[in-house]
Amino acid sequence: MDYDRTEIAARYDAGRSYAPEVMQLWLTAISRHLPTAQVRDVVDIGSGTGRYSQALASHFGARVTGVEPSARMLSEARAKTAGGTTFLQGRAEDLPLPDGSADLAFLSMVFHHLADAPAAARECRRVLRPSCHVVLRNGTAEQAGRYPHVRFFAGIRDVIAERLPSAMQVRAAFEGNGFELAAHEIVVHPMAPSLTDLAAKFRHRVDSMLVALADEVFEAGMARLMQHAENAERDEPPVQNVDLFVFRALA
Repeated sequence: MDYDRTEIAARYDAGRSYAPEVMQLWLTAISRHLPTAQVRDVVDIGSGTGRYSQALASHFGARVTGVEPSARMLSEARAKTAGGTTFLQGRAEDLPLPDGSADLAFLSMVFHHLADAPAAARECRRVLRPSCHVVLRNGTAEQAGRYPHVRFFAGIRDVIAERLPSAMQVRAAFEGNGFELAAHEIVVHPMAPSLTDLAAKFRHRVDSMLVALADEVFEAGMARLMQHAENAERDEPPVQNVDLFVFRALA
């Protein structure tokens, strides 16, 4: 989707922010599969408002370059940037970086937005040094049916089925273009402390699956979600299964 034709960038962090412990959960999961001492230069592809860029810079003590096609997202990222991070406008399929300039390419919830996933994989291979890695976190079709909110929004299963890749589609894009699979795991991602908090996040409507719904369908789903949260005897923290892939560049 074209974020520059919407107002989503200004409210993106409000709708997609993490508690510090959730970010740490992901950084720990990523580090399980990498030689962390060798990560000096990171490219955060589809960096958006920079949610992960500064976290990766701090966690690895690395230089991070965020690459993002949306000018509005870049403006938000640059407004809060700290040392160790740089942001450039560009696309995953045509990275504005020299050959062999990174030790890690990171893509968070980006794969389903790619116009040409194999081309993006080839660009990752081009900018990575030998034997370095791509880390990709994304929803997949196999896990989507377990999302806690799908029962509240009519038609969202169809949107998810149309837009989210299968795990094999993700693998095929990279394994056919200079990479081998080094690791794949399902990470249980806490979406919010409670369904009530999740509804508050969803009200910002920054998730591309929610944006795809007609306004009246979205509002009806929000009403069902909030009513359920108010009436639930126990408001359990909602979680979402997210695939974490690690690919190693072939020599």
